[in-house]
Amino acid sequence: MRRGKKKSAEEEMDYYYKKELKNKKVPLLVLDPSWHELFPDHRKNDEIRKCEKNLNNLVKKQGQTSNDLKDYEKAKKVIMDNIVNNMTDGNEPTSYLKSRKQEKNQKLMEDLNVKIAEASELQRKLPMQIELANKELLIASMKVCYAELSENTDRIEELDEWIRRAREELKDRILAKQDMEMRNTQVYKYMHNLLGAQVVEVFDKKHRIWKGNIEENRSAAK
Repeated sequence: MRRGKKKSAEEEMDYYYKKELKNKKVPLLVLDPSWHELFPDHRKNDEIRKCEKNLNNLVKKQGQTSNDLKDYEKAKKVIMDNIVNNMTDGNEPTSYLKSRKQEKNQKLMEDLNVKIAEASELQRKLPMQIELANKELLIASMKVCYAELSENTDRIEELDEWIRRAREELKDRILAKQDMEMRNTQVYKYMHNLLGAQVVEVFDKKHRIWKGNIEENRSAAK
């Protein structure tokens, strides 16, 4: 039940993205170095790999179709030249042979025209297919990016709160440390005033205490 709701929510979000991106110009991601830098292989999930493969296939097909049309036009010119060269009025000794060649050339021309028409139609449709596939790859990529950004944002907010508390605690501890240092300084000063440095040193040897700058305390005691 939950998986169904999740899928429905994802589909709804995908629909929203596609609608909002409809009139937006998006660079062809698979040809953009920045996209490849943002998505090395280890960052690509199954959805991104699938969309990338589909887009690459369409881009290759577009390039292949353009090359095919160029080849078809060259072939068409050759056939047209053959047709012109094999024209006959029927009275030539080679008219029968030329007629057979013309029939073959006509068939080749018909087949070629079909291929040209199919390639031209494919070439007309491919830009839109590529645009849609590119935006599908964009959406899949942005899902990964924003999942990371959202996760990092939550962690950043947690760390901000931790740092805020730590700063408050650090401030309190610094004040407490300063108070204890002041108290130690006062006590040590009183001890020097009361007993003198030589007597205090007897006790100093048996205790590990913070007493600040000893020379300053001794000077203050005099």
